[in-house]
Amino acid sequence: MEATIKKQFRKKQLLYPFFLVFLLPFLLLSPLLGREITSAWAMNAGNLNPHLYSPNQMYAQVMLYEALVRFDGKGFVGEVAESWEVSNNGKTYTFFLKDNLKFSDNSPLDAYAVESNFKAILENKTRHSWLGITQKIKSAKALDSKTFELKLTSPHIATLNELSLPRPFRFISPNAMLNGATKDGIKAPIGSGAWALKASKLGAYDIFTPNPNYQGKKPQISQLTMKVLPDPNSRILAFESGALDLLVGKDSLSRENFLRLSQNPKYQAITSLPQGTFHLIINADKSRPTSDINLRQAILESINRQIIWEKILLKIDKQANTLFNPQLEFCHTQAKTLEFNPQNAQNRLSKSTYKQEPLNLVYVANNPIQKNLAEAIQNDLNKVGIKVNLNASEPIYFFQRQKNGDFDLIFNETWGNPFDPHSFIASMLVPSHADFAAQKDLPLRKEIETLIHIILSQEDSEALQKDYAKLFDLLQKSAIYLPFSHGVVLGIYNKEKIKSYQMGAMESEFLFENMEF
Repeated sequence: MEATIKKQFRKKQLLYPFFLVFLLPFLLLSPLLGREITSAWAMNAGNLNPHLYSPNQMYAQVMLYEALVRFDGKGFVGEVAESWEVSNNGKTYTFFLKDNLKFSDNSPLDAYAVESNFKAILENKTRHSWLGITQKIKSAKALDSKTFELKLTSPHIATLNELSLPRPFRFISPNAMLNGATKDGIKAPIGSGAWALKASKLGAYDIFTPNPNYQGKKPQISQLTMKVLPDPNSRILAFESGALDLLVGKDSLSRENFLRLSQNPKYQAITSLPQGTFHLIINADKSRPTSDINLRQAILESINRQIIWEKILLKIDKQANTLFNPQLEFCHTQAKTLEFNPQNAQNRLSKSTYKQEPLNLVYVANNPIQKNLAEAIQNDLNKVGIKVNLNASEPIYFFQRQKNGDFDLIFNETWGNPFDPHSFIASMLVPSHADFAAQKDLPLRKEIETLIHIILSQEDSEALQKDYAKLFDLLQKSAIYLPFSHGVVLGIYNKEKIKSYQMGAMESEFLFENMEF
């Protein structure tokens, strides 16, 4: 009997290693399985076509799709590409891809897949005309499975910048395209980024899970649920109740709530580095009363930006006196905008052709910062004798009015890293944003256009700096931009659940995969 028991015990001892080998993956994964994070956004992520725009949300496009290169805050590093070479004439970029890359559907992300994506993007070239590189691509082809060649008609200073943007030069599995194209939609959002879309319910939520084929840092969480909460007050109530673990994003929470919650020891408040410049654009279109430069200069000198920065922006962002953040490359030579001087403004107004007709100031209806700012501007301009009507617009209509030039005054932002300044000035050349509409009838418009074309094809950094200084001087003399702040992205998270959260280098880059517990 005793011999039998000993024999059975020895048998069990021999089996233990096999059980441990079998159970080890589950033991390692067990901390991950319970780590689900919940956040919120104002709207659904969209159908997440990497090559199209609204209603696709940029933060989600960055989560799902990768580009050839990534901007890391200091420069460009490989993402899909391991390395790259640029020809002596600056017109050929050869990218060498990383090994064994796969999309979340297990199909290969090789140079042929990259070529298919470029073909799909360029089939819809007109839609992407705001990007300078789309006007210069001569050919985009795979030389073999690991080598991709991009040929340009002329050098383009912003090539790597624009290839790293949230859209459109990101890659979807060719299996998910519709007949090899994406301009009319996609079958499913199949990318190679850190995340995959698991489920989506219109007006309710989007659920993201880790992409098992992602080659970068693996997320410590098993699921991210992004609830759809359009009202900012609802988002704050949900966060304070514990229904949300973090809020991050430019408009995810008000400045007042950000400062209030940062005083609570349960929460950690974070901000990004300064991104784009929040500013007012004055339309110089010849059909508008603001075509008169004396009126535009009077407007610039009538608005008390110091009070706006202190009382409305609450000194969270960096105060701005120039269109671009002067810490950006090539941007330190900008002339400052006109200072607040109501008496001088009235003198300028007396020299203008302004006949007391109300000016239309357009703002986003559900944006409390823009609403408060619009009211402050209306009050300041009224003091010097300039009448202003406030026009609240829904976001989609607001951007249509920017594009169509249907405004006298309108709010705008430069785009931050890695758009500024190259890609932002390139967009001034085409009727896709407020800048083209506001600038097109300027007496200096031809000089501005010529300089932008020279800059975007310039290779010599010393000459480039001089050309940028000339461009900034022309824009300042045109008196159409009034900068308020170099904006930061705000974030708040529950320290009882999250150890750390890292802001991305781009405004729309939310590095949930780097979150620690």
